[in-house]
Amino acid sequence: MTHWFHRNPLKATAPQDFDVRKVSMKSEFSKVAGDLRQARRNLLSTFTDPTASTDTMKTSSENYFSLLMGLIDAPAQPVKEEKATESESPAKSESPEEEIKDLTISDSKLSTFFRFKWSQSLWILNPPIAQEDAEYELVNMGINVGIWYTKHASRTADKPELGDDDAKEVLKSLKIAAGIFQEFKDNRIGRLLKEGEKTSDLDSRILDCYIACCQAEGQEVTLARAVQLNHKSQLISSLAFETARHFERADSHLKALDQSVVLKWRKYLMLKQAFYQAYAYCYHGETLLAQEKCGDAIKCLTEGEVLSHRCFTLCKEYMSTKGAGSTVRPHEHPFYQRLLKRIGVTLDKLKRENSFIYFQKVPEVLPEMDLKAKYGLVQAEAYSLPGISAVWKPEIYAGFCLTKNVENAKKGKRPVKDADVVPVKESDIKVTRGSDCVIS
Repeated sequence: MTHWFHRNPLKATAPQDFDVRKVSMKSEFSKVAGDLRQARRNLLSTFTDPTASTDTMKTSSENYFSLLMGLIDAPAQPVKEEKATESESPAKSESPEEEIKDLTISDSKLSTFFRFKWSQSLWILNPPIAQEDAEYELVNMGINVGIWYTKHASRTADKPELGDDDAKEVLKSLKIAAGIFQEFKDNRIGRLLKEGEKTSDLDSRILDCYIACCQAEGQEVTLARAVQLNHKSQLISSLAFETARHFERADSHLKALDQSVVLKWRKYLMLKQAFYQAYAYCYHGETLLAQEKCGDAIKCLTEGEVLSHRCFTLCKEYMSTKGAGSTVRPHEHPFYQRLLKRIGVTLDKLKRENSFIYFQKVPEVLPEMDLKAKYGLVQAEAYSLPGISAVWKPEIYAGFCLTKNVENAKKGKRPVKDADVVPVKESDIKVTRGSDCVIS
């Protein structure tokens, strides 16, 4: 089912070496900088493999985040002072010596010393953004981890029929992803030094859409399981109806945004909404037939047929809409074809039985559907960031000093030049129009 899911590209980032040779006084701090560099590379390497285990991703991401938290939550601690020379007037408040005299780790802005550069998952033409903020790095990397879990779920689901273990893995990954997006939306993007731009991954509406989409796709798994086990049609129609509502809610978060950026994603959400509404009416019609309400059942199946045709149209529109995502033909997917066949067969059966047995009038108005599901609803799995790594000891912080870099700082120079964004290679993502920061 890989191509039944829309997936935005993983975010691209510029290399970060955490070079502290011009500001580090002691080798202990340089050692931690080296650990940060290696942990970041390991995590970026894990992004390239959607088949890696969730344990591997959890270990890689938590290792890097715990080290990064040492930059973000650096304690206030005095740094070595330098005395002013006799030739310098003590009245000058702008001198480097005065700046250094009262310098602490917090004042030295350790969290803003390194420069991080990121693209955004929906930006095809927009250039990447660089910021001197370790929180910016944490948020972008964290959202990338969430996107990876959605891709892991999609790749795991790439089978004609899912086994129990596969279905559990898909559901687990989507719940974890939703929890990650929720955590960064609620507790981290508000700490950024600069507000995120509209349609970027730092826009709360984009994260809301990711959360709702993960929940909707998670319910698809529970619905497929219910169908596989031949549960009652009333339960299946209720789950389908709730799944459609989740996709509708996900789409609502994107309506007010720039449509040139979000339209392809919206087409996916709309086609899924139409598909599961059709699903709900199909199975609700079967429930009504069991209650000998054949006329109402025919009306429901007729509506399901209309919605399935709308889904077909939206699949075509999705294919032709420019943007990042799948380039396959979702209306030709077996999942869609099976529903279309079921609706046709069931509707023919209802019409025959009504003409021979029930002789009921088909109402002009659809019967009301009280289909609020009580079971199988997917909730995000709570996610919490790890604490600061144990390697961040007081003597480590004491090894960082801006003394050697004050002159560069006053002249507006950076110790490291911005590097170009390095895309993550993804085999299942194709972009119809690209730029230097697009993952292809």
